[in-house]
Amino acid sequence: MLEQVRIQKMVNGGYGLAHLSNGKVVLVEGAYPGEEVLIKTYREKRDFSFGKVVSLLKESEDRTKPPCRYFGRCGGCHWMDVKYETQLRYKKEVLIDLFERSNLKVEVEDVEPSDLVFHYRTKMEFHFQGRKLGLKKRNSNFVIDIKDCEVAPEGTGEILNTVKEAVQVLNIPVYNWETRKGVLKHLVIRYAFSTDQFMVIFVTKTESFPWGRDLVRAVLKRFPKIHSIIHVMNSKDSVVLRGPYRTLYGEGVIVEEFDWERFQIPPTAFFQSNYSITSKLIDHVYREQALQGNEVVLDLYAGIGTFSVRTSFSAARVISVESSRVAVKAGKANANINSRRNIEYVEQDVLDFLKNYSGRADRIILDPPRSGAGPEAMKEIVRLSPERIVYVSCEPSTLVRDLKVLVENGYSIVGVKPFDMFPQTYHVETAVTLVKGDR
Repeated sequence: MLEQVRIQKMVNGGYGLAHLSNGKVVLVEGAYPGEEVLIKTYREKRDFSFGKVVSLLKESEDRTKPPCRYFGRCGGCHWMDVKYETQLRYKKEVLIDLFERSNLKVEVEDVEPSDLVFHYRTKMEFHFQGRKLGLKKRNSNFVIDIKDCEVAPEGTGEILNTVKEAVQVLNIPVYNWETRKGVLKHLVIRYAFSTDQFMVIFVTKTESFPWGRDLVRAVLKRFPKIHSIIHVMNSKDSVVLRGPYRTLYGEGVIVEEFDWERFQIPPTAFFQSNYSITSKLIDHVYREQALQGNEVVLDLYAGIGTFSVRTSFSAARVISVESSRVAVKAGKANANINSRRNIEYVEQDVLDFLKNYSGRADRIILDPPRSGAGPEAMKEIVRLSPERIVYVSCEPSTLVRDLKVLVENGYSIVGVKPFDMFPQTYHVETAVTLVKGDR
């Protein structure tokens, strides 16, 4: 059934919100506030529907021509057809909307813009499918074959095309996602902006990868500046970058440098996806803790020590909690590289750690995955009663869910600062500062 609607606002998930003629809410992908569109609903929920644009009847003045030939088919970017300043405004409005609907009275600051709005990604995950190598359509396992990417670091297209050609010449068996047979699953490219170091990662289902040496030779011949080439063995389909790995070429890590710290980044460890925003975020998290020099700080979901190192300069002690063995090993190495002797790494699930921890926690930093820390972890944090909490989130819906628990238990939100970690997409990184008691 076709229906004409007017988009009223943007909501979480990158959808334009409108109302159908019967009053029901419809969420429309690829439509923006003020636009009138002819849509077709394709999925019904109890309280709302999803709609696809059939034709654009009245266009927003904020639209712009996307520079990417794959935009609209590839699922990597969502808002590349909107001016960058407008993207920032939408992200702020989405956050305000979520906080208001959760009855959290806060003032959301303007979104901190990225220094680069194209070619900013520190990591790109590409997928093999038959003779294709590229990115998936949104909400689909169908791979769009691509030759370049506007958000990947400069030089990615050359690596991508070299690998694709080499895989075909060497006749390497590509993984079949339906039969779950085959070898080569993903190509991951990591890049360190401050040191100009590329890492190329081949992800296979199998432990054996006899084509590795020939593939390395082919890639280096065309792209000799590559710093490291890695083989990751991952039999699971749910996560791209997980499992044991071996170094096929180079040092096996890349190095990223910031104002005060230097980080080694191993192949499978998490690291933020935008160099300039990560630099600004590290500084913000450090300042928001208001450290006096004698505090014990818990850095939860600490990764490779992104926030721990800077924090340790002004705290008595930092306890960094992380469940990934690879990240913990890298975190310890990064503490040594930066000559930090007051960082203690704990390899443990965050909730398990919190349940068993009874020491001091004057400050707490959280940077959980999209699923958030969860209400149970929030209650344990309340029990520890830190003076200040800085919660960094990549998913606003789980952020507000967790914040409600803290606010209901005596904490006040004193700052909400969004950062544009992912230009050209609807994603927004948000740092929220809370203090114990009334502000």
